[in-house]
Amino acid sequence: MTELLTPLATIFVVSAVFLLAAKYVGIPSVPVYIVVGILIAPLIGRGETLVLAQFGIAFLVFVFGVYVEPERLRLVATDSEHIAAIQFLLIGGVAVAGALLFGLRPLDAIYIGIATSLSSSLVGRELLGENIHLDLVYGRLTQSIHFVQDLFAVLFVLLLSATAFELDAIAVELGYGVMVLVAALFVRVYVFTQLVRLSTGSEEVIALTGIALLVVFVAGAELLGVSIVVGAFAAGAAIKLRFEGNLALLNALDSLESFFTAIFFVTLGSLVALPTIHTALLAASLTIFVVVVKPLVTITALVRRGYEVRTATLTSLRLDQVSEFALIIAIQALILDRIDPGVFDAIVLAAAATMITSTVTQQHDERFFRWLDGWLPYESAHERTRNRSAVDPDIAEHVVVIGYGQLGRQVVRTCEQLGQSYVVVDHNPEEFDAVRYECDNYVFGDVMSDITREFARVDRAQVLISTTPDRRVTEYLLALDSTSDVFVRARTSDEAESLYEAGAEYVMVPDDLAAGALLETLDSALTGSVTPGGLRRSEQRSLREFKRLNGR
Repeated sequence: MTELLTPLATIFVVSAVFLLAAKYVGIPSVPVYIVVGILIAPLIGRGETLVLAQFGIAFLVFVFGVYVEPERLRLVATDSEHIAAIQFLLIGGVAVAGALLFGLRPLDAIYIGIATSLSSSLVGRELLGENIHLDLVYGRLTQSIHFVQDLFAVLFVLLLSATAFELDAIAVELGYGVMVLVAALFVRVYVFTQLVRLSTGSEEVIALTGIALLVVFVAGAELLGVSIVVGAFAAGAAIKLRFEGNLALLNALDSLESFFTAIFFVTLGSLVALPTIHTALLAASLTIFVVVVKPLVTITALVRRGYEVRTATLTSLRLDQVSEFALIIAIQALILDRIDPGVFDAIVLAAAATMITSTVTQQHDERFFRWLDGWLPYESAHERTRNRSAVDPDIAEHVVVIGYGQLGRQVVRTCEQLGQSYVVVDHNPEEFDAVRYECDNYVFGDVMSDITREFARVDRAQVLISTTPDRRVTEYLLALDSTSDVFVRARTSDEAESLYEAGAEYVMVPDDLAAGALLETLDSALTGSVTPGGLRRSEQRSLREFKRLNGR
């Protein structure tokens, strides 16, 4: 490992200098890392670069596996499987056919198809940013699609890394891979919780337990002759994210994630070679297909599944890059001498390009949505919203409730108890039936759409209440030319202050409200104004009422 110390030192010293400069001009870190890799490529041997890239990808795949919570994604699982299948069968199939017409060998064409159809869960996670986005429809969709794609990718890694393309060799590779994944499932269901209990609350032990699982699964994969990336993915899936005392593990992962993120993206840049004309054309075609064709197909498929154009657009623009799994497959193929070097260089070049362009499209995703919504040949927004809405045409001085989640349901029940007219606005297909059957007036659409606001009679509303944590929706509502009072939701007290300054009449901060209720209850208990038994009975009544209002 000593031969890797110099490349690592070079990576971090140069990256630190460039990141410091980029910070002042607002350039995202991913493009900076890739540019640094291109600049220092002559200083790092190709062999060391390939090794570092594999370790960087392995650890980041492990982190993604840890943060994936299947329980939270089950509501969009069917849609995610549908989109992933379309990307593999349609987009990947067309890419393979195009590569064959381009004159590539069948196996090289398959590598191109894989690079086209798989999206980067690492870049997607980077683009989603804070975990708050995972509570939004497009956040859950993006993560779920990435998870399904990664499962397919693991299968491709096992198939294409077999020692020989013979039935016996492939069966052995698949068998070992399945063993590793089944072991991960067993640890997640039966072992991990016990390991947390044995740690007796020690933060150091909990953090080391997570890292130890990574080491064990990677070592096991290496011992079985399976790709270390498969072992890392299994290790991440073996860990439950939500448990008491998880902060120590999350902090450890955050620190290590920053370390390996730099390694991966810099080594990706280092692998970019000066292309021939043939390689440049292939890389350009692959890039255009991933950046343009793939998002359009994804948007169309999501809209046909019932999602709003905005949700479909925001989701697709977090899937418009080449996957790190495609790089691992290409690296292993290069080591086994199964891929043409020109095709490998084209995949690396397209991966670097799309990971840069993806940060740009994400920064301007709302503009892309507005542009696409104006000309894509879908059912017109007016007809689509009309067909999924039911609003009294004479409604006025009403409350517009944006979002029909837990908080939105409570607001609706309060309006009904007070005899206050209301209109619910939501665009999550999973909530459509609940909204239709439980609400008197509703519009199934995106509140940032002019048509949706028109149908919801926002211009006549007395109060606009946004229960969504999406900051862009909040800022959009506050910028409206409206006389309605605006109630919005914030994540922190500092954010709430800025929203009050922007014109909000009331800002909900759920964590602060919960803390305030706790402190008020504690004061009552300590001063003796309520007995322990009375407090318990009062809270039980409140809990039963809460469940009744939410239909539980």
